[in-house]
Amino acid sequence: MARPGSSKREAIVAATKALLWERGYEATSPRDVLALSGAGQGSLYHHFPGKREVAAAALAEMAEEEIAVIDGLFSPGTPPLDRIRAYLTRERQALRGCRLARLSNESAMEEPALREPVAAYVGHIQARLRASLEEADAAGGLAPGIAPAALAAMLIAVVEGGYVLARVHWNEAAMREAIDGAVQVLDAVTRPRA
Repeated sequence: MARPGSSKREAIVAATKALLWERGYEATSPRDVLALSGAGQGSLYHHFPGKREVAAAALAEMAEEEIAVIDGLFSPGTPPLDRIRAYLTRERQALRGCRLARLSNESAMEEPALREPVAAYVGHIQARLRASLEEADAAGGLAPGIAPAALAAMLIAVVEGGYVLARVHWNEAAMREAIDGAVQVLDAVTRPRA
């Protein structure tokens, strides 16, 4: 059963999610959230004490949504290296930046309530990459001397850095080139399947 007024809360959170991805935390004001959500000022402050709390709620939902997408890519029925390739080559909106990690350069990341959903999302991806690489390594699928944890960190850094390259050059091809490089590295450290 929906709580009374929960549709206004949902509209406020949905508007905040859109604005955080479009503008970031620092460039989003409560007034922007109200305008986009169609909610009145009383509704915002009825549901949330302030901007930080509505942003934290929005980021938590965004992290949950994106983690569900990641979990779909890392399906246990798929060979581990194929999972990683699916993650690397998935369709992205490079010029918009990463939905969550694009906030990492804002001073707002000093706030634990705002940092934690972003860290949970990035950490979840890195853990999935690492687990898949460890599984591939245990099956003899990686070249000797490859450290799964280090390779997982490098792969997520390439993806997140690819967003930066695309936005800096305002060219989606810059991200595709970075991803192509990551796939080449993965192929270079992978033993052929028997």
